[in-house]
Amino acid sequence: MSGDGRFSGLNLLWLVAGFTVWSSGFVLLYGVHAIGCRAGWPGMELGPLTVQRAVLLAIWAAHLAAGLALFVPLRGVAKLWTGPAGDFLKGASVLVTLAALVSTLWIGAPVLFLEIC
Repeated sequence: MSGDGRFSGLNLLWLVAGFTVWSSGFVLLYGVHAIGCRAGWPGMELGPLTVQRAVLLAIWAAHLAAGLALFVPLRGVAKLWTGPAGDFLKGASVLVTLAALVSTLWIGAPVLFLEIC
């Protein structure tokens, strides 16, 4: 809701922002995984890691950071939501963003311990 009682489309953006980050991470992790396997990245060393694992870890870490960058300030921002639906929209946005952050953690965790290809 905006200050004058009208619904603001910006509030909907906050509701979907976390799962937009999750979706980007999901597509990139699994797409780059397939590309890397086909290109032979698991056989290329990059320090203690293979190129494949390093690239996947970087993608995962970037999406976790983006999810945290959405979640942390979202909890404290009260000015975005006003009016009768403000409390509901703020609470829903925080919970949906937290769920997206946990989902991002879950989809990338196999990069840490599973065989790459």
